[in-house]
Amino acid sequence: MTSFRVVPQMSGRASNRKVYKTMASRHTAIAWRAIVGVALGIAIMLPTATAGAAPLDAPIDTPEQSEQAWTGSASNPYGGQDYYVDSQQGDDANAGTDVSAPWKTLGKVNETVFRPGDRILLKAGSSWQNQQLWPKGSGVDGKPISIGAYGEATAHRPYIATNGNVESPFSGGIGTGNPVKNPDKVGTTGAIVLRNQQYWEISDVQLSNDDDFAVDKTNKDGTVWDGISISVNADLLEREGVNDPASTVMRHFRISNVYVHNLDSPSTWQKIYAAGVNFQVFGSKNHQEYERMAGGYRFDDISIENNVFDNVDLNAIQVGFNWFGDGAGETDANGKWHDGWEHLWVRTHNQYTTNVAIRHNYMHSIGQGAIQVGDVRNGVMEYNTVNGYLKRYDVQSCAIYAYASADIVMRYNEVFDGAATTWDGTPWDFEYNDFNVVYEHNYSHDNGAGWFAYMGNTDKAIARYNLSVNDNGTMIREFMSSNYSPTWFTNNVIVYDGGSTGSGNTKSAFHNDSFKDTLYFVNNVFYNTNTNSATRWHDPKNGSESAKDISKAIFRNNVFYEASGKRGEGEPENINGITDEPKFQGFAGDSSVLTGLVNKTDPEASITSAAKLFTPSNDSPLLNAGLYNEAMGQKDILGGDVFHGLAPEIGIVERTDIGGKNTNPVEENIKPVQGNLALGKTVIAGSTHPNGKFPASNITDGKVGTRWAAADGPDYPVTLDIDFGKTVTVNRLDITEFTEVSSDPGNHPEWATHHRVQRYSLWRWDEESSDWVKFHDSDQGLSDDTTSVTFADQTTSKIRLQIDAVYDNVDMYQGKPGSPTVSEIAAYRTASPQSLKLVASLPRDGYNLAQNAGVDTNQVSWLVSGDHLAESMLRIMQPNGNEGPLLRRDTDYTVREENNGQWRVSLAEPLVRSLPVNYPKGMNGQSGAYGFRLTSDSGSTLDLTLKIINTPVGSMKPGGGETPNPGGNGTTTPGEGSGSPGAIAWRSQT
Repeated sequence: MTSFRVVPQMSGRASNRKVYKTMASRHTAIAWRAIVGVALGIAIMLPTATAGAAPLDAPIDTPEQSEQAWTGSASNPYGGQDYYVDSQQGDDANAGTDVSAPWKTLGKVNETVFRPGDRILLKAGSSWQNQQLWPKGSGVDGKPISIGAYGEATAHRPYIATNGNVESPFSGGIGTGNPVKNPDKVGTTGAIVLRNQQYWEISDVQLSNDDDFAVDKTNKDGTVWDGISISVNADLLEREGVNDPASTVMRHFRISNVYVHNLDSPSTWQKIYAAGVNFQVFGSKNHQEYERMAGGYRFDDISIENNVFDNVDLNAIQVGFNWFGDGAGETDANGKWHDGWEHLWVRTHNQYTTNVAIRHNYMHSIGQGAIQVGDVRNGVMEYNTVNGYLKRYDVQSCAIYAYASADIVMRYNEVFDGAATTWDGTPWDFEYNDFNVVYEHNYSHDNGAGWFAYMGNTDKAIARYNLSVNDNGTMIREFMSSNYSPTWFTNNVIVYDGGSTGSGNTKSAFHNDSFKDTLYFVNNVFYNTNTNSATRWHDPKNGSESAKDISKAIFRNNVFYEASGKRGEGEPENINGITDEPKFQGFAGDSSVLTGLVNKTDPEASITSAAKLFTPSNDSPLLNAGLYNEAMGQKDILGGDVFHGLAPEIGIVERTDIGGKNTNPVEENIKPVQGNLALGKTVIAGSTHPNGKFPASNITDGKVGTRWAAADGPDYPVTLDIDFGKTVTVNRLDITEFTEVSSDPGNHPEWATHHRVQRYSLWRWDEESSDWVKFHDSDQGLSDDTTSVTFADQTTSKIRLQIDAVYDNVDMYQGKPGSPTVSEIAAYRTASPQSLKLVASLPRDGYNLAQNAGVDTNQVSWLVSGDHLAESMLRIMQPNGNEGPLLRRDTDYTVREENNGQWRVSLAEPLVRSLPVNYPKGMNGQSGAYGFRLTSDSGSTLDLTLKIINTPVGSMKPGGGETPNPGGNGTTTPGEGSGSPGAIAWRSQT
């Protein structure tokens, strides 16, 4: 394996200074290189082996403080027996139970079955070459078995250098890329091994597992070398007749203060993981054959904290992945098909590893991804630092991610120095079948692949209050499948060089593939530092025009800032968006000031020091310019409460010193959903695929993840009839044709599903003639992922989509074109917006706080006509004219219908009195002026302005009745704001 890389000392700006220290050992003169500023807050001394040298036969210096509080320094808290092992002074003929009579070899330890509460204590400063530690036995709840150290506090960690002396986990197929796992050998490839054992705690050790530090392994050579390998082997448990859930679910593992370095594995995928700490579940049969076990085969209660990993392949930490045979796949509860490798079966058949915590670990020069949890429910990955990943691997992976997992939080992690790749390879990744997964408060920088990978098939996925700097690849990479629910990217700051070409085939761009389902981008800052080039909003994969489609992404209240002043081609619509310079307190485009590892005791300090630079200045357009949504959570990246003032800030820092905390914010429906008249209605199809997985009912279930499919090679036309069950009026259909990219486009492009429908027509059922009447046809196909078809009002009880033809030579199967397949049909009647008109306003003068002291009834109201307000909304406007937060109906304001089609809109007294006098950035530049926007049921709007004053009662002139609105002012065009017309004429009487 290659020698240790030099890591520059970094503080603020990156530095190229190298720190060297030379020491002499009993065996070899070693040149030492210091890595300064690790997450543990110490100077880590790492060796560079002589070129071509074999592993060291003496313990090397380790990343530790000058003194250690070893496990054996304190008495045994569990009441078991302590066993001592000393590589220099021990003797296997000793009892091993006294510090003065220790054992010598790990082989002696391995042949012993330990009991609950026992401790295996290795002498600090000892070294075991070409040996593996595999003690036997299990602890119980409250009495785990421990592995730790004893001896001098200033000595090195006890060092196990296995040097690759483990058996291969494969029984055949080595070198083919598809080796066959040996059920008896998988999971036994670590310097420390536990198999089908539980209640263990491991600490205070140094581990390596590499036959030559200076040479990397070749491709597909069958090598798997771990640091700590812990496994559940279902085949062995079945063979032994173990069927009690207490013995098939392995519980309670603690790994801390462990230093793992130099683990070598091939640079290509071997269908097995290797890692510094590796938890895996093995079984040679398909998963269905193991699912009769009541508790499943899995782990529970794992903690991996305060460890250091350097030059480790593949992962630093891998937890939970289940290697049962995937089988052919299955259909989920929504009728959506999942290939077996997507691991939906882990969720549906109770095979999740549960309760996993990975904290405060430092990882440098990792061969593939740094941390992967797979098939895990209820996990947290926090306060970890990744300094270099994808260093020795031919296939892409991401730095910290969860695969097919649920209820996962990844926060306060710092990731940098990731390689540029053509697929995923980003710091973060929403993976297949992730349910309720959150990335928050993370800091990534200088990663060549980009910011986020996105596979699809997710539910409740959120990325919030994260900082990305110089991740100059693709911001959102890939999008392989539709989702169960919309994904949120909210309150992130992404700083990038829009003109960067990256390395390899990467370019700096917003996305490289079409968005196949709904994503919300809200309150984010997109900051392009390039002074010559605008943002590339599209860098389509393989040059495909269809990959440019991001119509399913909804952008609200974001900042699109271009240092060049140019606008990028294809820039999406950004409702209530800002293009002005954000005006941060500590950042104005010099992104280099942010890179580097901060010499602190915790990565949170590094994140905090960078994040503070992005605090909005007092004159920043980000203040009170955001849109509240529940996906924001409760805290910003600095731990400040969300939110203060009239509205949240855009970006990662909430100014808690401006305005009071909003304790009961109102979430706005970002994309109001009209009433889908077809939802849940009966559908009759002229043809349905006989496998039963794609019934016609799927097209009205409201889920784009399900679909209907016709039989292979049907006769045309093929009809889909929706029965509303009553007479309705429809003037719009949204038709979502199912499309999907191949999961392996290089080898299996035929797995893709393209747009197939070429000609179609729409028909309504006519009651009088008892026949179908055609009212619309098209030969343009369903070219978009969702095609909205508008037409004149059709009053009917049934509506028909008739597919008249499909494209020739598209998705050919058995010599015929692919049959049509549709995910969803939604039916609407879209009302035409009606004009709003201000009839009168109360009071005539500005709202006077002094005059209304002690008044608790509504004193501010408007009389409005022109449209219905039964489902209306009222919001505060931002000083820049953008829409602000919604107010709470019946709490902040009331709406009451009066005579002649008029409506009274009244502000609640507590709300009015909470608005500061002389609001410094009021509407139209008026101090103390507040804007409100009223939106009617049909979508028309009316803008109003309220002036807050505080004039002593004695100085006020008489007057103040309801003021009629002067002729005509205050009306609006449908769906538009009114500007100054319609504003109440608030003025002070002096």
